[in-house]
Amino acid sequence: MQLTRLLQVFTVAAFLGATTAAWAGPEEDYRKGLNARAANDVVGAMASFTAALDSDPGHADAAFERGRLLLLIGEPLNAIADFTTAVIGNPGNGQAYALRGQAKATLGDGKGAAADFDKAIDVSPADFEVYVRRATYRLKAGQIPAAIEDLEKAQELSTPANAAEIGRTLDKLR
Repeated sequence: MQLTRLLQVFTVAAFLGATTAAWAGPEEDYRKGLNARAANDVVGAMASFTAALDSDPGHADAAFERGRLLLLIGEPLNAIADFTTAVIGNPGNGQAYALRGQAKATLGDGKGAAADFDKAIDVSPADFEVYVRRATYRLKAGQIPAAIEDLEKAQELSTPANAAEIGRTLDKLR
């Protein structure tokens, strides 16, 4: 009788161990997504970020990363949804606002794009990349003086290598 009970305990323990190993959880899925993205495995990254969001729909970092991938593969509407989740979960993520602005610009929502680019700079005033993203939008919109201002600020905030590249762009615009 005790042997039967002992076998039942081992069976349950083995099942629970396998179940725990099979379900990695949102943080593990998120890390797997980052690793897959670093290896240029877009499909694996997308699957991992989606798994993280399936487990935790408010996972701001997974939503941000999946949004980046969606924007990359030409799904701006879905990217906007993920970037919105990202900014709800982390209102200080200027990159999420800037990329959402880029997605809105792709869809022809200039007013929404401009608002998101402005918000990106409001929440991340020391991030040169948000200035570059807004400058790119402004260049496409024909707002050359405003784009130059953004690029000058980006140059001021960036590393020397990036500042040199921004300077070459500025030379062409002036």
